[in-house]
Amino acid sequence: MAGHNSKGPTFDDDLRITLRFPRPFFEDWEAAAQESLQGRSLSSLEVMTPEGLVIKPLYTAEDVPLDTPERSTARHRVAEVACPVDLRDPKGTIGRIVEALDHGADSLWIWVDRRSSTWGKLTAGAFALFQEAANGAPIYLDARGAAPALAALLIASTRRLDSGFEDLVGGFDIDPLGVLAADGKLSTSLAGAFDLMAETVQWNEDFAPRMRTVAVSALPHARAGADAVQELSIVIATGVAYLRAMEKRGLSPDTVCRHLRFVTAVGRDLFMETAKLRALRALWRRVTEACSIPTRAATVPIHAVASPRCLTVRDPWVNILRGTTAAYTAAIGGADVVTVLPFDSLAGRSGELGRRLAVNTSAILHEESHVGRVSDPTAGSYLVEKLTSDLCRTTWEQFQRIEGTGGMVSHLRSGALARELADSLATKRRKIATLRVPVTGVSSYPDLEEEPLHNLRTSRDPRRSPDEVPTAVHRAVGATIGSFDAGLEAAHGGISATDLVDLLRGTDEADDISPVATEREARPFEALRDASDQHLRAAGVRPRVFVATVGLPSKTLTVTAFVTNLLAAGGMIAVVGEGLDSPEALAAGFAASGSRSAIICASPEQAPEIIPLLALEIKALRGRRVYVVGKPGRLERQWRIAGVDGFILRNIDAVALLTDLHESEGVGRD
Repeated sequence: MAGHNSKGPTFDDDLRITLRFPRPFFEDWEAAAQESLQGRSLSSLEVMTPEGLVIKPLYTAEDVPLDTPERSTARHRVAEVACPVDLRDPKGTIGRIVEALDHGADSLWIWVDRRSSTWGKLTAGAFALFQEAANGAPIYLDARGAAPALAALLIASTRRLDSGFEDLVGGFDIDPLGVLAADGKLSTSLAGAFDLMAETVQWNEDFAPRMRTVAVSALPHARAGADAVQELSIVIATGVAYLRAMEKRGLSPDTVCRHLRFVTAVGRDLFMETAKLRALRALWRRVTEACSIPTRAATVPIHAVASPRCLTVRDPWVNILRGTTAAYTAAIGGADVVTVLPFDSLAGRSGELGRRLAVNTSAILHEESHVGRVSDPTAGSYLVEKLTSDLCRTTWEQFQRIEGTGGMVSHLRSGALARELADSLATKRRKIATLRVPVTGVSSYPDLEEEPLHNLRTSRDPRRSPDEVPTAVHRAVGATIGSFDAGLEAAHGGISATDLVDLLRGTDEADDISPVATEREARPFEALRDASDQHLRAAGVRPRVFVATVGLPSKTLTVTAFVTNLLAAGGMIAVVGEGLDSPEALAAGFAASGSRSAIICASPEQAPEIIPLLALEIKALRGRRVYVVGKPGRLERQWRIAGVDGFILRNIDAVALLTDLHESEGVGRD
C-alpha cells in the first residue's frame, strides 16, 4: 500500500522519490568523462595490475562474464580471530595466551622462530601448560620444518591432561613444499616428509578429526613478492601435489581435504585481495570437482594473515591502518580465520598495546561494523566480480603450465619458482624505489623526529607465568626413526622438541635447493634510514643536502616540499636556501649549510640562466653532487658541462639517488 504508516515512509514512497531523478546511462558518463579528459582517450584511465589484468575506470553488468564463480561459496559466519603467539619466551607464552583470549581472540597461532633456540628445549609438559591456558581454544602451529615434531608434542600433552584427542581443534600445518621454498632445505627428504604427513593425516583421521594436518601456505611466496595470480597458482598446484602424494600412500583425496587448510597473505590492494580470496575458493572447488570429492569434504578453510611484507619498522603506527585494511579485506573476502599482526611486530617482541590492537581490530569490525553478517558482501560489485573471474581464468592457465612441467615438486626443484618470484620481487622493488608505490611513513611522509618505539611502550607485562616451564636438555641422538607413531611415544616420554626433530629426520638424504629471496616493501628505504641513524650517532648530526630554490615561492613551493620529503625518506635533512636571488648568494648559502651536495629547484623562467652559473659556483666550493629538479631539454649538455650531475624527474629511482647522496655526504664511512 502506498503512503505512510506509523513506522515511517513505505517502499512505495522511496520508489516515487527515486523516480523523480533522471536515470543515468553509461553513454552519459562516457560523454562527460571524455569531455573532462580534454582530448585523451578513456583507455588512458585504465590501470595495468602486476598480474597483467586491466582495471577500467567504470564497470557495468556487461563486464561480468556469465561463468562468474558462484557467490554461494563464501562463508556465512563471523571469521575466527587467531592471535599470533611466539615461543621465543616459553615462560611468557602462557601469559600471552591468557592475555590474547582475554582480549577477545578466538584461537591461537603459535609460531616458532627457527633462529631462536629456546623453543627447542620444550617438552610435552610445556605444551600441556599451553593447552591448559588455551582452555579449549583452537591452536594452529606455524613451526615450518619442525611442524611434525611439535604436532607430536601437542598430542602427547593431550595425553598428560587426560583429555580426549577428539577435543583437539586447530591445525598442525605441515607444509613441506612451503618450507622447502622458504628455507631451501628440509630436515629429511621430500619423500620422507610426505611419509610423515601421511601418517599424521591418518592419525588425525582416526583420533582427532577436528584437527587439520596439512596447510598450504602462501606466506613464503608473498614475502618473496608474489602477485595474486602467482600466489593462487602456487597454492592450487601445491594442494594438488599433496593430494597426489597422499593418494600414493593410501589416503583418498576426500580424506586429505578434511585435514587441509589454506594460509594466505592479504596485502595492500583491497579489491585485488578480496577477489583473490573469492577466487581461491572457486579454483579449489574446480579441483575437487575434477577429483570427485564430496562437497562437504571439499570445503577447505582459509586463514588470511595481514601481509608481513607490508609491515614497516619506521613509523610503525601506520601498521595499524595496514592491519585494519587487511582485516576488513579478509572479512569481506570470506576468510574463515583472520590474523592481524601487531603493529610493533618488527621491533623485537611486540608490546601489550600492539597485541591488544591486533585482536581488537577484527573484533571491532565484526562487533560494530557487522562485516560478518553478510555471506558475500562484494557480490554484485562489477569490479570485484570481474576481478574474481579474471583471476580464476589467469590462475588456471598458470596452474596448467606448472602441471605441464611436472607439477609443483618439479617446478620447485628446477628453480623455476624461485626465478619467477625473483622477477616479480624485482618489479615490485622498482615500483617502490621509483615512488610509484608509496610506503606511508617511510618513502612518503617520513618523520625524522619519530620517537623509537621501545621508548613509548608501557612496562605492563602479561600476567605472571609459572616460574618453570618443563624443558629438557638437548642430548645427542644416536638414531633416527622417521615414524610419526614412534615420535609420539618419544614425545610422551619427555623428549625435547629439538631431539624430536632429529629423530623424525629419517635416513634419506635431505632435499636442498635455492630458497626464494624475500624482502619487505620498506626495506630499501629503511636501510638508508639506518645508515643515517648510524651517521647521527657517529657525527652528531644527520647528513644534509642544500636545496637551492630559485623563483617565486608560488612556483617552487610544491617541488621544494617534494624534495624535502624525498631527502627525509633517506634520512637526510633538506637545508632550504630561500630568498637568495643571485648565484653568489645561493653559493654562500651552500657553503654555510655544511653539505657537499645540492639540489636546485628553479622556476622554468629562471632555470636556463641561473642553473649553469649556480652549478659552477657550487663545484668551485668543492661540491660533490649537483642535481636539478626537472627536465633539462636541449640545455642538458650545457648544464652537465657546468657541473650538473643528474636530474630528478618523475619516477626517478629514489633509492639510487639517495644512495648516491649518502656517498657524497660520507654516510657509511664512520
